[in-house]
Amino acid sequence: ADHNDAPKVRADPTADINDIYAFVNPNDANETIFVITVVPDAPVGARFSDAVQYNLFIDSDGNDRSIRCNFIDEGEEILCAGPNGLFVRGDVGGTVVGDGLRVWSGLRDDPFFFDGPAFNRTRDTLVPSFTDPGFNSFGSFNTLAIVLGVQNDQLLSAEDSSVLKVWANSERLFGDGISGAITGAWYDPANPRHGIFVHVSRLPDGSERFVVNWDVYTPDGQQLYLVGDGPFDGDTATVTVYATTGGSFPPTFGEAVQLVEWGTLVLVFADCNSATLNYSSELAGYGSGSLPLTRLSNIAGLDCQFLDRGQIDRMGRPGVNTALIDLLASTGLKDAYNRASDPAQWAAQFQTEMQNNIAALDTLDGVVGNALLPADVLASVLVDDRLVIDVSQAACDAYLAVELGVAGQCGGRTLARDVIDDTLGALVAPGVSDFVDNDSVFLADFPFLGTPQ
Repeated sequence: ADHNDAPKVRADPTADINDIYAFVNPNDANETIFVITVVPDAPVGARFSDAVQYNLFIDSDGNDRSIRCNFIDEGEEILCAGPNGLFVRGDVGGTVVGDGLRVWSGLRDDPFFFDGPAFNRTRDTLVPSFTDPGFNSFGSFNTLAIVLGVQNDQLLSAEDSSVLKVWANSERLFGDGISGAITGAWYDPANPRHGIFVHVSRLPDGSERFVVNWDVYTPDGQQLYLVGDGPFDGDTATVTVYATTGGSFPPTFGEAVQLVEWGTLVLVFADCNSATLNYSSELAGYGSGSLPLTRLSNIAGLDCQFLDRGQIDRMGRPGVNTALIDLLASTGLKDAYNRASDPAQWAAQFQTEMQNNIAALDTLDGVVGNALLPADVLASVLVDDRLVIDVSQAACDAYLAVELGVAGQCGGRTLARDVIDDTLGALVAPGVSDFVDNDSVFLADFPFLGTPQ
């Protein structure tokens, strides 16, 4: 439901959480099944990244717990650990059983179903564009899945509530940051006669340095060439640069070139195509300041990938970031939403944005005020973007069951549940649909998701 939902995850598919699911095992009421799917439209041969950790957060009465899964051996082996001794380690592609926890990971048929193009048209125009029958734009997708089966009596103590709030995130343990692919010409578009050439160089001892040639001018308008090299870490390079003097054009060459320390450059890269140059000089007339830089050229055949460390994506209820952030205008909040890691801060950060977008979606059926709840109330519910499941209830046939007080239902989210119709019914009006039904063939037992296409 949140495939490719923000710019940063589109650049980092192994950290892109498509969906999460939580339901009581229909074959064992003491086991709760949690599913995290990643990599939109995963190709055959797709692998999990050993640079990304996948975290499942489980809150019972404020008693936060987490199960953390990592992949090692080039993505061929999974290791998951959680509270109360939950631990498992084994090969990807099969069921691995530990104490109170079993895990399956690998390529599966993507269980999500939705008419994405029709929703995009509806979002862009605020005019309903769903047709009957709808088109399942995810029907041919595979995904990488992590399926966890957790014994409730090992996860929870006797004092814990059976009602759990569940969400997941992806955490890049280290970023690519600056690499050789940054090499090229960069300039300030507002001042195109000023340019800087950067180069990531590897020395014979294996260490790497960030090399700078800045073609600029002195305060009185003379050409000034600044050169230097320095270390870099993550997205930042710090370089001491020198002004060159002396010498002449070949073949005479003239006197030896003199180097005079000019000052320090700190380059901070936002991505593969934009950066900020911060400069500081002790020489008279230069001072300090900053310039925005845009990439002008790159090395032919060398693609740039600039991946941040830290939390990249998060997921709780389906479609929240997709439908309720940046609906009416581009606010730049989608990446911020995915990177927000403290549930206690979510309301302050995003509730107003959600409320405005919920109010807009309420108009789609031509009637205002017939959504499940008023926009401000619904926003206050959905901004706590976590699945809510009561693991004491074996039946799991209703989405939002706990929030709405539906007796005898676990809530959470099952693989087959049409949560898009449920969500449209809540946001717009009962009965509103994208007219797409599940077309996956699920397994009767663990890991439940269908075999890949």
